[in-house]
Amino acid sequence: MKRLKSSFKNMVLVLTIISLVAAGLLAIINRVTQGPIDAITAENQALGIKAVLDLEPADSIICTTDTAENGTIIFHVCRADGTSAGTAVEAADGQGFGGEIKVLVGFAENGDIKGYQVMQHSETPGLGARANEWFRTATSANTKEVSPVSKLFFGNPDPAGSHNIIGMNPGKSNFTVSKDGGEVDAITASTITSRAFLRTVQNAYYAFMGSTAADAVSGATTQADEGDASTEVVNE
Repeated sequence: MKRLKSSFKNMVLVLTIISLVAAGLLAIINRVTQGPIDAITAENQALGIKAVLDLEPADSIICTTDTAENGTIIFHVCRADGTSAGTAVEAADGQGFGGEIKVLVGFAENGDIKGYQVMQHSETPGLGARANEWFRTATSANTKEVSPVSKLFFGNPDPAGSHNIIGMNPGKSNFTVSKDGGEVDAITASTITSRAFLRTVQNAYYAFMGSTAADAVSGATTQADEGDASTEVVNE
């Protein structure tokens, strides 16, 4: 085989061929893996919806979704027999300590919080990352002893108080951290994360209330534009 002469033109040709081959391989890999990734994402979302609405993992549900302009997703959830199972809302706030926090929140008909699940975060392990459990716990009775060094840097561990938002109604309470005059104790040494988390839940609440108001006006389940609504059946 005749060897190509070393020249700028030949170098560009070789690099172009390599780039095209690499791009083709990446496209094939993406096409092969996208299906399983989407399936896992849908399964996690379905399990999250069931968890925040206090449903059984094995329950079959039908979700009609409305998507707001800011990306907030409202899930109108029904059981397989057509009866309402509640409403779940996935909202986000981009001002967490590590970036965006995305939370799925389940609401009762009156707006009380039934449950929540942190779906995405980049918060510090052991600190802000505790949000997924911290705001379900009523008190800090199980606080572990910490060293004087830890107290020096992070303060006293988990002061006694209430940081359980389950059953609270963001529209009927001062839904901010106690440091800002609110009713919810922040995660120890993670006030920024706590503020972002509570804002996310508030965003979810406002979306829920807007959807409820629309239902009252129409006298039926909210119907979004064809491009903004979808329905899926989930069987676990």
